[in-house]
Amino acid sequence: MDKRWVRKAAGLLFVFACVLLAACMPVKAATAWDDNDIRQIMNQAFENNDLEAVITIDRTFSPDENQAKAEAELYANQLLVYLEEAALKNGKLMNGTSYSYVIVDSREVTYRFDISPQFTKEVTLLTSEKSAYKKALRALEKRDYKTKFYSEDAMYFDIFVLALQHHPEYNYNVVIWKSSDGTCGYRPGKELNTTEIKTKMTRANTKANSIIKKIIKKGMSPKEKLKAIHDYLVRYCVYDENAPRDGYHDSYTAYGCLVRKKAVCQGYAAAFNLLAIKAGVCSITVGGEAGGGSHAWNYVRIGSTYRYVDTTWDDPLPDRGSKAGVPHKYFYVTQSELAKNHTWNRKENAKKYVDYADILR
Repeated sequence: MDKRWVRKAAGLLFVFACVLLAACMPVKAATAWDDNDIRQIMNQAFENNDLEAVITIDRTFSPDENQAKAEAELYANQLLVYLEEAALKNGKLMNGTSYSYVIVDSREVTYRFDISPQFTKEVTLLTSEKSAYKKALRALEKRDYKTKFYSEDAMYFDIFVLALQHHPEYNYNVVIWKSSDGTCGYRPGKELNTTEIKTKMTRANTKANSIIKKIIKKGMSPKEKLKAIHDYLVRYCVYDENAPRDGYHDSYTAYGCLVRKKAVCQGYAAAFNLLAIKAGVCSITVGGEAGGGSHAWNYVRIGSTYRYVDTTWDDPLPDRGSKAGVPHKYFYVTQSELAKNHTWNRKENAKKYVDYADILR
């Protein structure tokens, strides 16, 4: 019998406690004849929430004890690849490995792989850009700051960044993080805690519902609904010329625009997104430059038609009040029209991201 341990940040006492726990809850070894059997046994162990995956394999080893150990160790490395695959299939990431093995008569070997919480952690697997973006949106919408999202080398981290940029209606001092193990996710920053974020998002959402009830009438076309939203924001929100450039401030949020009635361009765009989705129209926020500085506006879809709306630039300075007429120079304009005085990254703000927002409707 030989035993090999590989640990990551695990104390000896904790390791021994886990081994003792596993010993108190024995798992019967299952015999495998090929790779498919091995994968199936590992998968079943994760599905059953077992503390270990135990596999007996018919395999010929050298009669020399030392050589047999070397062969068993080498084969274990291949099995660990299967173990990681089975873990991910069941929403878990191997966070270190621990295994032991027993060779019988040079013809059979039984491996015991520790898959207890000491060596695994819960993750949500990201399988494509589209699924990553939609999972990011759901996490933002639900204020999910606990889920760890996994992709190899955190390849979809940039998609999580884009989702937050496109949907500032969910950005209340939210931070995007990633780890060297391929996981990423969202968490609150230092300026607002989870209770404060929930309060502001809830108040903004409640206000948005009341606005939609007030301005959206039966029989309106999607374009008419967007115009009503655009006009409401122009009439009732005042551009905040004194908002700070750095750190969290309400004027950058839908809460600032709808509840405090004071916002900068990102706040206008965030409120527009929130209201448009409630009206059944997909919308994202586009960040770029206009007027010699950073700016934000909206990109919307009605049917197969995509248009831009810059509510901020249709809101005159100084503010004219709620009874004044509303300009529509930057309402529902084409890309070529907007590009006359706006610049932005077309790839990072492509039509497909507007389509992905459909999950929020």
